[in-house]
Amino acid sequence: MDMLYGGHVKDLDDIGYLKDLKFDLGEVVLRNAESRAYWLDSGITNGFDSGFFLIAHGPREGPPNDIRHLWENYYPALQETVSVVHRLGIEFLTIHLWLDPRFVGSEAREEKQRLLRAVCAHGRENGVLISLENLSETATDLGPVLQAAPDLGLTLDVGHGQLLTDTNTSFDIIENLSASIKHIHLHDNRGGRGVKDDLHLPLGDGIIDFQGIFERLVKKGYNGTVTLELEKEVLESSRKKIAQIVDDLSEDLCDNILASERQGEPRESLDVVKQRLLRKGKLKRKG
Repeated sequence: MDMLYGGHVKDLDDIGYLKDLKFDLGEVVLRNAESRAYWLDSGITNGFDSGFFLIAHGPREGPPNDIRHLWENYYPALQETVSVVHRLGIEFLTIHLWLDPRFVGSEAREEKQRLLRAVCAHGRENGVLISLENLSETATDLGPVLQAAPDLGLTLDVGHGQLLTDTNTSFDIIENLSASIKHIHLHDNRGGRGVKDDLHLPLGDGIIDFQGIFERLVKKGYNGTVTLELEKEVLESSRKKIAQIVDDLSEDLCDNILASERQGEPRESLDVVKQRLLRKGKLKRKG
């Protein structure tokens, strides 16, 4: 699969660092007013001609059950972030909103769905796709939210999926909401029950089953973007690990496709994967 890999970008030096490592993209972190002002003053604009491009990551929401704060503070920050992203020529923005019913009340969740519809509308006006990052939610929690805001994408954070659960929620999200997944965040941890356990370890230093998770992603035909949310010094080694997993899974999938074709079995769900493999020379065209 031809996935594209990136890392976080907090300043202009980070862009140069990622380019030197031959990464495909940088995820610009727009956490607050200061960072938004920095990037507006940077003079940089997004471009695809160099083989490197930018996406963006928005601010944290703050108190998850404070509806007044949601509309008076977070919503204006998101509006400003979308406008900044548009001016930078970026077309994709990941945002946070905690929607886990174990911790967020029904009234706050309803208001957050209303906010998401409003932010998506602002995104449409500015040519920016809005994508919601999972925190501790399950597919059951996220499904109605995505239905209520049809323009909303989903950023699958595999590390968050390991927290406040016995089984990584990424499996269930991929199985039930794969069509909505527009981007992936990767980092490792050892599980746990709180924010302090969101360790952002190098891949392989925790307990997350990246092999199993990416096996399901590859079978669903995901071939998009991946941000490694890690410290600079471990970016390259972690990218190599996940790229090797993806390459091995693609080879296995290729073999399965070939075996199915020999037996005359239709594999309609793998059409996207098959075309990718054809382009990479791993399958021979008939005739």
